Amino acid sequence: MLTVETIKKNLADLEERYCSFMLEHFGCWEQWADQSAMLLEGRDVPEDDVPEPFRFEYRMTKVVLEMDAAGSWDWKNPKLLKVFEQAAGNSLYRLMADTITECALRLCAVAGVETLLEVGAGKGHLTGVMAEKLTGLDRPIPLIVTDTDPAVLQGIGKTAGAQSGVHIETMQWDITQDPPQTMVEKVQTPCLAYERASILYTSIPAIENIARLADIVVFGDMFNYTGALYAYDEIFKKLGAFPLFYREVKPVLEKCFREHFFLDARAQQEIGFPNTSILIAFK
Repeated sequence: MLTVETIKKNLADLEERYCSFMLEHFGCWEQWADQSAMLLEGRDVPEDDVPEPFRFEYRMTKVVLEMDAAGSWDWKNPKLLKVFEQAAGNSLYRLMADTITECALRLCAVAGVETLLEVGAGKGHLTGVMAEKLTGLDRPIPLIVTDTDPAVLQGIGKTAGAQSGVHIETMQWDITQDPPQTMVEKVQTPCLAYERASILYTSIPAIENIARLADIVVFGDMFNYTGALYAYDEIFKKLGAFPLFYREVKPVLEKCFREHFFLDARAQQEIGFPNTSILIAFK
């Protein structure tokens, strides 16, 4: 039977690597919190004054505030698209993708998982990382990739076709709704679901819908652990990303799963950062 202690032991090296990075990456978070407040007030902050790890957030904030001032929101704004394209290649996003997928596969091995479920494919970066890892497994595990956008899934399907020996299937699913019956019938248990920033852009009740299928989850999202909010949270709200307060998430996790913990809890506690970013839960 899975326990928090056995999982932490199995993931100890991943926890060490991830927390070490987070301690270095987010150690100056309070400086960025102050600078984001200045930007929100309309004051100028030179990019060179912003800590390097937060320059993605800085560039995104500048574009968001520019659109907000113009009164015209556009997800296809070339400046905004460029910022997000740059973010996909930065060190935090690469490490996060590698950590989420590696945690998932190690848990698959110890729990005998029969189905992997990716929630919210988005640009397909996480799917690509997982597909590459799946090619090296001795025991094949089928992967079901979901998204609300059929065009996204069509692109994922083309990518999947290029992966030799990996079984990837795509299915449309809005996680604010119950999983479709076709997906329920397709999933073999035990099932492990993983995601990055999908719950952040939907709602906390989506966790219950994911739990209808998954016995284990690896969530890569920004969970607000302390309850404190800063100016940068207001910027993210303009992008449709509202704070996931742990005090509100916890009862849902306890309802759906036997145990849960944050892989990066140590880093959060050491620097007082409001958020944690990788949550593991199991039935």
